[in-house]
Amino acid sequence: MREALTRLYALGPGRMQPGRERLRRLLAQAGNPHLAVPAVLVGGTNGKGRLVTALSALLSQRYRTAAFIKPHLKTIRERWRIDDQPVAEEAFVAAAHRCCDLIEAHHEPISFFEANILLGALLFVEAQCEVAIWEIGLGGREDACNLVEPLVSALTNVGYDHQAILGADLATIARDKAMICRNNRPLLLGPPRPGWEDAYAEYALAVREVSRQQGARPVELPPTNPAKWEAYFAAAGVGLPPDSRELLDAALDELAGESRGSLALTAAQCETGLASVNYRARMEQGTLKGAPVLLDAAHNIDSLRWLARMLLALTGEPLTAGSPAAAPRYPVVFGCQATRDPAELLAPLKPLTDVLVPIEIPLLRPCPLMRIISAAQELNIPLSLPPELAPNDVPAEYEIGNITELDPPDNRTNWIECVEHGLSLATAERPAVICGSIYYLGEILRVFEN
Repeated sequence: MREALTRLYALGPGRMQPGRERLRRLLAQAGNPHLAVPAVLVGGTNGKGRLVTALSALLSQRYRTAAFIKPHLKTIRERWRIDDQPVAEEAFVAAAHRCCDLIEAHHEPISFFEANILLGALLFVEAQCEVAIWEIGLGGREDACNLVEPLVSALTNVGYDHQAILGADLATIARDKAMICRNNRPLLLGPPRPGWEDAYAEYALAVREVSRQQGARPVELPPTNPAKWEAYFAAAGVGLPPDSRELLDAALDELAGESRGSLALTAAQCETGLASVNYRARMEQGTLKGAPVLLDAAHNIDSLRWLARMLLALTGEPLTAGSPAAAPRYPVVFGCQATRDPAELLAPLKPLTDVLVPIEIPLLRPCPLMRIISAAQELNIPLSLPPELAPNDVPAEYEIGNITELDPPDNRTNWIECVEHGLSLATAERPAVICGSIYYLGEILRVFEN
């Protein structure tokens, strides 16, 4: 396992390489395994992984099902699922070595993420999967996953994320994401969430435009019945959100049609599959080291705004709460990547934050601790740090290694002590909310669940 991980991580997680032609040539050399399994392609800004996970859980009730979901939390094997379970270690090691052998023989630079696509395609063919669900990584047009030829494509929603790459406005971002559509195939667009109707109106126009240009068949889901949202909020976010559930149902219907019934489920299989959906770190309530926590992978402005709304629902407060002083307040443990603006991300949480515990985990490109502290001070959010931590002593620059599940945690920034401090502030009524980066959540779970 260590040797396989070392070879994969040597390709450089986080290194961006726009374009798909390198991978297209490599996949052709490997026999185009990505085209061997009927596919569903899922894109969007938020909720992609949730939809892929749900499709995996349901389709696995009847078919040999593959799914590619990223990033992982505790082990890289979570990225590739066979029959809704992380790929087995033995199968992963064999596929990883074959993948890296093909890359070395190809003599062309291939990124870590591109290798993930090849590795998944090899795994899915070897496992004789009957259907594969692929999650787009970034955008759509040039994403490596977009080399798959899907029977059905689905867009969950479009929001502001990766603007430096995808564009500054929703219409431009939507045009990029909608390029996962295919000629004569359906492109599903999820319904707007409450409060996002104006944004939906803006990006839906762009999705229709791209669908028409590409000859795809757009399928726009109507607005969700408000009563369904009221029930979801009343249940404090338990289960699939109504928009995800409706998009799931539509995707299954379209898949059955496009496959001429060869990929169809019964009502009983859907019901059993829904009960087994397990997507971690999305409004996940539990405990870490005995402290009540709420884990949420919110890491962009739209997902942080939604988290704020769900925190209000969690305590039964009216969703139209007036003054910030009336809102419930939580200890918030927060860290993000350096490409994010911490002030922008923290602003929606300000009315809900009792104290902020900032963290910086030396993983990929972390936002420096002092930058998060400055953002909190700018927003007048109270800060709380463990007494032994001197923020100015945290290194501002350092070489960031490739942290894997086989490496010990890198605690040079004392982030473990910061998380412990945040947990000490939690109560049964006000759990510690941990958010800002799914990469950070993975490291926290790796340390605190062991």
